[in-house]
Amino acid sequence: MAQSFQATGTVLAAVVSDTHGNIQGLRRLADRLKAKGVSIVLHLGDDYRDLAILKQASLKAVGVPGVYCPEYRNPAISNRLVIELGGVKMLLTHTAGKHRYDLPCDPDPEILAREVQVVLFGHTHLPALELRQGVLWLNPGHLRDRRDRGQPPTYALLTLSPEVIKAEILRLEDDRPVLCGVHRRQA
Repeated sequence: MAQSFQATGTVLAAVVSDTHGNIQGLRRLADRLKAKGVSIVLHLGDDYRDLAILKQASLKAVGVPGVYCPEYRNPAISNRLVIELGGVKMLLTHTAGKHRYDLPCDPDPEILAREVQVVLFGHTHLPALELRQGVLWLNPGHLRDRRDRGQPPTYALLTLSPEVIKAEILRLEDDRPVLCGVHRRQA
């Protein structure tokens, strides 16, 4: 389940979720992310196959399936990933808690959260940024082609280093910040 992507110094990562086949939006975002110098895109599911669009745009991308993806029921594909970027351990999961579609082998995200500094989740389509017991919980919102649940399409940027985690959730339309925060890590 744990994967490490080696990168020296500070790492700029993008986080997307709930893209639901919005190919135009993903392509537009991919161009923007390349211009910003993003090292990797983390996709939190629904739709898992949308990862291919990011990879076709020559972006390094890794992700987990969403609960409505057929891949979520495939034990060969991890529904939860723990990765390390910029010296920061992160959990990638579609849901913040257990879900009725979880496989018997799927660990509980709440338990895995004790082992990481950042939990990245989606599913609700609502942007969120919260510090819980020293762990940063981030939901980038959705990247559908329209407003959903009262929210515009959004994505997140994470600036990761061993000392500081900077998180920004931005509107796809104009890159205006929706939520942002800085978490200074304790030694």
